[in-house]
Amino acid sequence: VAARGLLSTGTRDAVDAYLDHRMAEGGDKAWMFQQVEKARTAFAALIGAEADEIALTKNVSEGVNIIAAAMPWRESDNVVFCETLEHPANVFPWYNIARLKGVQIKPVAPVDGRIPLERIIEAIDSRTRLVAVASVSFSPGFRFPIKALTNYCRARGVIVLVDGAQSVGVLHTDVKALGIDALAVSTQKGLLALYGLGFLYVRRELAETINPAYLSRAGVRLETEHEAGLADAARYELATGARRFDVGNHNFIGAVAVGHSIRELAAIGTVAIESHVCALAAELAAKDRFPFYRIVPATIAV
Repeated sequence: VAARGLLSTGTRDAVDAYLDHRMAEGGDKAWMFQQVEKARTAFAALIGAEADEIALTKNVSEGVNIIAAAMPWRESDNVVFCETLEHPANVFPWYNIARLKGVQIKPVAPVDGRIPLERIIEAIDSRTRLVAVASVSFSPGFRFPIKALTNYCRARGVIVLVDGAQSVGVLHTDVKALGIDALAVSTQKGLLALYGLGFLYVRRELAETINPAYLSRAGVRLETEHEAGLADAARYELATGARRFDVGNHNFIGAVAVGHSIRELAAIGTVAIESHVCALAAELAAKDRFPFYRIVPATIAV
């Protein structure tokens, strides 16, 4: 699960049908864009968001970089994260921004294999603009108390960006209830689809205050919906919400796959999936199969 999820036969069938259509009929572009919108809408529903708060990306790395590059940084700003336990996808973008924009990095040390909420809070000061954290750590796989962090940060105007690669599709996720500002995921893990596609949730109020570092027709609002529409390009308006971060043609086969797999996940229900997964993890912990971690069942995700 931590590396990649299984493909269902239904998802494989959906991919085969797309390839048959592409090979025999050349590909109906309007239909392909419809599949993208179905995937966007399905993912939004899965995490309790609106479709316009979702952008399509290639992976978590791109999602994190989109936010990092769009922020109006000042040299006095800093970013807080636990470098030791974050995946490189949620580390290198911040060091790149530090080098490019003069932003300071405030790394937080882990405690017993977990990202300590208390130390992250201690590291936040008046110059902190963003905290980056994984909802479930890449290794060893502990859950993080996202809601407690966002409650603290929202009151201080600090943005919380979450790497949800290890949790979305496995744990029930409601971005509004959790107070998340931005969430980056890939589709090959808990979403049970393919490499090469990801989603980026950006809270609408935040999305509409930041500008994409790179722009294409997909991120522009025009009266015509045609992908080659131009109008008065010099007077363009950004698309609403997170759609402004969409760039060019999408990974259509990836959208077809994840659109189907999300429907399967939704049919089961993420509350039921989380309950089952956490019960399995607690059973493993109770059998003491992993004595090198001090594990409390209630803190385990996967």
